[in-house]
Amino acid sequence: MTSDADNGRPAEALTGVGARLRAARLTKGWSARQLAARADVTPAYLSRLETGQLSPTVSTLSRVMQALGEPVAVLFQGPDDPGPLVRRDQRRVIRSHGVEDELLSPTRTGRLEVLETMVSPGEGSGPEAYSHPGEEECVVMLSGVLRLTVSDVPYDLEQGDALTFPCRSPHSWTNPGTTEARALWIVTPAGY
Repeated sequence: MTSDADNGRPAEALTGVGARLRAARLTKGWSARQLAARADVTPAYLSRLETGQLSPTVSTLSRVMQALGEPVAVLFQGPDDPGPLVRRDQRRVIRSHGVEDELLSPTRTGRLEVLETMVSPGEGSGPEAYSHPGEEECVVMLSGVLRLTVSDVPYDLEQGDALTFPCRSPHSWTNPGTTEARALWIVTPAGY
């Protein structure tokens, strides 16, 4: 198994997101330059992302997908399952820049989307705040700590804490601790 030299994660995990991003871009009939301009990234950056050579921050990935007019959820591999049960070993996963999101809800298009997010120490959504379509999201801390900033107001969350805010409010987050942080993100409606 090969690894990305920058972050030690399996290269296959990065390639999957990049390949799905490229497929979404091609479905729109856009060139890489067109998407790069709309997402305010360089064509070289987009090329490295699509070929799995780098792992984007959550904020950058969100910005690229918004430029495409698609939710980040389309990057989760696998078809939606109309059944109510998602087994632990069947969760769809996105790994990016020290963050691993596992989709717990069976569909990406329902009224509710639930993610379990693991954040490595010192990692987070990236330096830029981001927002996305939807109504509300709630973050419930399972373990560790996260610093969430929503509309320029910082919140330090510890195990058991919960924070609810509008999806369209600019927000960012980071793990300032020395151990992995685990949180549930509940977004309504689905489509992050």
